[in-house]
Parts: sequence; C-alpha cells; structure tokens
Amino acid sequence: MSTMQIREPTVRRAPSEPPIPTNDPTVTRRFLSSLAAPRAGCVELRVLRGAFDRRGDVHRADRLGTSFGGSTLAGWYDDLDRLAAQSKRLRTVSGYVTINPVRLDLLARSDNRLSRARHTTRDEDVVCLRWLYLDIDPKRPPDVSSTDAELAAAVARRDALLAGQPELAASALWGRSGNGGWILVRLPDYPNDAEHRGLIAETVRTLAREYDDDAVVIDTATVNPSRLIGLPGTLKAKGSPRPDRPWRLATFDGAGTTLGG
Repeated sequence: MSTMQIREPTVRRAPSEPPIPTNDPTVTRRFLSSLAAPRAGCVELRVLRGAFDRRGDVHRADRLGTSFGGSTLAGWYDDLDRLAAQSKRLRTVSGYVTINPVRLDLLARSDNRLSRARHTTRDEDVVCLRWLYLDIDPKRPPDVSSTDAELAAAVARRDALLAGQPELAASALWGRSGNGGWILVRLPDYPNDAEHRGLIAETVRTLAREYDDDAVVIDTATVNPSRLIGLPGTLKAKGSPRPDRPWRLATFDGAGTTLGG
C-alpha cells in the first residue's frame, strides 16, 4: 500500500530577488526591554496576511505559493524572552508590536503565543500612553520598499530632528523601520484619555510641519493608543524585494541619556 507524501509548500522567490536578511532576536529583546519597562501590561505581537508552514515558521501567505490569502496572527506577551525567541520564526513577513502597555486580560486570547486572531488590541485596551511615535518615511509609491538613497534621506531627517530637539532626544529611542526612520519619545505614562491623546496628536503635527518637505514626511496617523511599530530585529517585507528596493531588518539604533543611552 503506497503512502501519500504531503509536500512542504515552497517559498516563492523571483530570479532577481536579493537575499532575505535573517531576523536578530538579540536586537528584538534589547528593544523590548526598553519599550516595556517598567512593566505595566502586556505587548501584542501581530502579523498581517500570515501563514504557518509545517515547521511552525511564519511567512506572508503569498510567498508560500498557495491560494490562501493569509490571516491576521496575534499573540499577547508578558514573557518578553519568549516574544523575542518567537520573533525568529517570522521568515518572509513583517512583525509589529504595540507601543503602549496593553491590559493583561488580553493574555487570555493567545497567551504568549502567535495564533490566528479574530480580534486585536483596541485603543480602549491600552493601559496608559507611554510613547509618542514619530514614523519618518521617504515619499515613494505605496507598497514598495525604499531605495538606499530614500532610506538615507529619512535617517538623516531623523538625526536632524534628534539634534534639533535635544530635550526630546534625551528621553527617546530611535532606529530604522527598514524603509525610513523612527523615534519613540518616552511620556510620563499619561492616562489614556481624550486630553492626552489630543496632546500627542498636536505634538506630532507640530513636528511634521517643521520637518516635512518634498522628500521626507512624518506620518501624522501614528497617534492612536493601540498603534503598532515594526519590531526591531525583524524583517520589513513590503511589496516584492528587488535589488533596488530590498527587504531590510528594522533596527534599534540608540537611546537617550535618560533611558540609559
């Protein structure tokens, strides 16, 4: 009697595709240590249009050569070592985490593991407003990675903002998103209320008016409490990777003096 063999889906790769970087969980863990200290809740890890292969690794579904469009995958973590370890299983897909502490009740949805999710973190699930998020991106067509020159322009703008705002820089974390630059500015754990949400939104708009130009902009939509950030140490897999617009790892490049930098 013959035994049917189930073939592992092959990850699609175009002939001109550049090498895909390998995730670095040590960078991820270092970032999470700064993001979530002191502990005030849990962190959601989220993947969009994701699918598991037979080894339990996660890919963007269209990379597995199937007709399945993928699922939103999410897990809530109070074990940051486990989150960092599991981030290494994100192979050809972007991973994101919530920037602000999330109520511990949501651990009951998917406790320190990534699984298919019907619900994700909502603004009202955020315990406090800990971080102001500046996402600094080069202007380019939607759904494509940046060129090296575009990335360099965004990182230069990030550095100019840090140099021009020394009080902000002293209480900030910063890095690269894979396609641009990012800054997280530490807040005094504001209440998650309309007054403080409005204060954050106005601050981001003010900085955007000062630092935007025809080449690089600050995204003013990053102000909602349940906002996600690309997880440093993991891949930013936007569009199709090409030699001129490759997929890159998000990075964690520095911290201000009040945060141990």
